[in-house]
This record gives sequence, structure tokens and C-alpha cells, in this order.
Amino acid sequence: MRETGRDNYVAALALATTATHCIVAFFHGGPVAVPDVSAYLSFPQWVSGGVLPESINFFPGYGLLLTPVSHLDGAALHTAALILNAVLAGCCVVGAAKLARSFGGPSWVPVTCGLVAAVHPSLSTASRIAWPETLLVAVLLAIALLLRYERWPIAGLIAGLALAAHPRVTVLIIAIVLIAAISRRLRALTAGLIPATAASALLLHVTESWPWQRLDVAGSIGDGPGPIQTLAGQWIALSATSVGLAAVGLFAGLRGLWKRTEPAAITFLGLSAAGMIVLGGWVLAGSDRTDTLLYGRYIAPWVVPLTIVGLVMLARRPVSRLTVGLAATSITVSFVVVVLAGDEVHQQARRIMTLGMGAIWRIFNAELLPTLLIAAGLGIFGVLCARRSVLMPLVVLIALAVSSTVINHQHLHRVGRIADGQVTTAGLVPESAQCLAHDASTKSYALWLYRLELPEIRHQRLNIANGDKPCGRYVVATDDILTTCSNAKRLGAEPQAKWSMWLYPSVGCS
Repeated sequence: MRETGRDNYVAALALATTATHCIVAFFHGGPVAVPDVSAYLSFPQWVSGGVLPESINFFPGYGLLLTPVSHLDGAALHTAALILNAVLAGCCVVGAAKLARSFGGPSWVPVTCGLVAAVHPSLSTASRIAWPETLLVAVLLAIALLLRYERWPIAGLIAGLALAAHPRVTVLIIAIVLIAAISRRLRALTAGLIPATAASALLLHVTESWPWQRLDVAGSIGDGPGPIQTLAGQWIALSATSVGLAAVGLFAGLRGLWKRTEPAAITFLGLSAAGMIVLGGWVLAGSDRTDTLLYGRYIAPWVVPLTIVGLVMLARRPVSRLTVGLAATSITVSFVVVVLAGDEVHQQARRIMTLGMGAIWRIFNAELLPTLLIAAGLGIFGVLCARRSVLMPLVVLIALAVSSTVINHQHLHRVGRIADGQVTTAGLVPESAQCLAHDASTKSYALWLYRLELPEIRHQRLNIANGDKPCGRYVVATDDILTTCSNAKRLGAEPQAKWSMWLYPSVGCS
């Protein structure tokens, strides 16, 4: 009877989560001004006759889930993507509770895990952006559940298909293959993994979305922080956004590599998270943005699953002194490493890359050092308190998650309203136009905002000041265009941006 009541509570929480996210989706406004959103949505638009960008470097799986509504215009398709995320977020609430219950332990743990999934920014805020972060959380929870019930072929199938959604899934595949080999279940795993991975590879080939450019960039580290510093920053971010609970979960997962008593699902989550921190450290190295040293986006999908593991472990027995010592020491060392690299970053942090600590970044006005100090303190506080009682870390975690969620949504609401006012002149481009040119005087993300609204035409990046010729008569540019093309005609200005839509003279510039 009590179990039925708990199930009803989790189901109601999941429905409330989905409903809330859907309401947010309808009132969100324009997309976040990063290339990712328009790039992911370009794949369903391609299905309905749109033109895929050249060298897109974004994987098609997430966007192709929207194929049934690919005929919608850009704004409506963006809303549909947020509704998809809302449904996935609700599923993650149920999946978190089911995964916690599968490990056994006190009855309060599954309900608490469902609550954490409902309010944590890795789901409660990330679903407001049309990218595959929410889908990745769902994939992690689904694979972990399947491993709990020894469904290796289906787990392999999901992992292989998920590869089409994001390159980060590579670490999931490596982790699950290693665990299957250790558990002598490799044959069962590959029965689903091989055909699914082949299907994903075929999809990447057809859409020409192999990440060659990303690999080239990752292979040439810039002048910013190195891999060790960015790896350390991610570890602090994971520990802080879970108040130490995910750190306990990660150590429990890694322990399963040599201590076979731990379930394969726990080992999978710990090993794949460690792999993501290493991969993220490599990919982020060289960037001079402030958030690079406390980057949360790449590891964020693992926060809720590893927090579940941490809660389950702590509910069973007190955390060992060795685990506490390793976690606290590693966070402290990471703090020192990141502080020493602080002078190497100069650009402002991007808030959407640090959603899990949105409240902390806001309190300290995006200053790295105080934010870093509080983040490291939260991680150490959590693992130290967890040895005595899990209640304090859990209370702080929910408080941080709720406050960050509110602040993040306020920020994204402003961002959405601004984006709405940066692409209004797209309607001035006639259907007969074949190409829209974007001058270098505009922001780089502007091209992607226009591309979402005008997917049927080609978009060209150029520099008119250097003598480049536009591919058509319609050009998005700032007033700088008049210095080299005085007879260009302004068709309309954007209310929330410095650029306008211009008609390039048919006789050339004078």
C-alpha cells in the first residue's frame, strides 16, 4: 500500500514537471543565441526540404526526433523541441525513482531521487534550451536501469542509437563495453550495440555531420588553461552542483572496477562520468572563457544519476573514511589547480554552460574566484557531512537547485525576449531569394537565428569591408556597410540588435 502511494507521488511529480516545462516552452520566446540550437533544429528542417549547413559539426539524432513536426516554421519548431524536452524531463523523474528503488534501501530514497531530478538545473533548466542535454540524462538512466535487470542487448541498442545524438555518448559506449567485458556479457551487449552504432554512423554519413572540425580544434590547444586545469574545474562543478553526493557516487562506481560486489549499473555511471571529465578536459583546453575553469555543461547529465548512486550508498551504510579523504583531497587539489590558472581566462562566462551553479554565479556577479571558492566549499562540505548524515547535503542540494533554477529561468526569459527581437527582418526576404549574406560586422550567432527562420535558402558569412561579394541581394549587416557600400538600402532594423536587413545594389557598391 505504501509502495503504491510512493508510486503515485512520483507519477504526480513527473506529470507536474512535464506540465510546468510545457508552460515554460509556450512562453519562452526565441531560442538561446548559440549555434547549437539552430544547428540541431536544422535536421528536421532538412527533412522537410531545408538546406543543411556545410560542415555542421552537430549530430542529427536529437533533431530528427522532431521529424513528425518538421513542417513547422522556425519558432513553432523551437517550441516543439522544448515540449519534447518537457516530456523527457518527466520521464527522467520516473526513471530516477525507479533506478533508486532497483538498488534497494530505505523507502524515502526513490521519492527523494525523483524530487532531485525534478528540481535540478541539469533537467529543470536545460530542458528550456533546444539541445540534447535532457535526452542524455534519459539515456543514462535508461541504460543504468537496463543493466540492473541484465538487459544487455537493449542497453547496447540504446547506447548505439544515442551516439547519433551527441559525441559525448562515445564515453558511454567505451564504459559499457569495458564493463560487459569484465562481466563476460560482451556477446549479449554487442548483439544490440553493433547494429545500432552502425545505424548511427550511417546517419552521420548521410547528413555529413562527422565532427572533423571539432577534432581539429581539440587537437590544437590554444593559449588558455590546459587539460589538467579544465578537468579539475569540471570535477569541482560536479561536486558542487550535487553538494558532494555525486562525488560519492562516482567513487562508488569506480570502486566497482575492482570490487565486483557493486552492480554493473553503478560501475557504468561512475566509469562513464570519469571518462566524460577526461574528455571534457581535453576538449575545453585552450579556451579563455571564464566558465571553462568551472564548466558544468558536459558533465551535467551525470549529476542526477550519480547523486542517486550517492544517496543509495549513504542510505545503506556510512561512507568510508577513505572515500571522504579521497573526495575532499581531490576537490581541494582541484581548487588550487584552477586558482593558479585563473589569470589565463579573460572572456565573460556563458551562463548556459554553468546552469547547475546559476545562483552562485549570480550572487558573485560572474566573478571566478569567489564562485570557485564557494563551489569547492560546497563539494567538501557535502562529502564531510555525508559521513554523519545525508540530510544536510540533501537540504543544501535542493536549496541550490531550486534557487539556481529560478535565477536561470529569469536569465533565459530575458535571453529569449532579446532573441525574438534580433531576427524580425527575416520576413523581408522574399521566397524567391536563394541566399542570405551575413556580414562580419554582425554577431556570429545571428546567422544561426536567421537560418532557423529561413531554412530553405543558403546562408553565407562574408566581410564586405574586405571586398567580399554577397551571394544575393539581401544582406544582414550593421551600419558599417555604408562605409564601403553607400548605396545599400536599409529594408528594416532589428529592435534588439545593431544589425539590419539591407538590399545590396544590383549595380554594385559605390
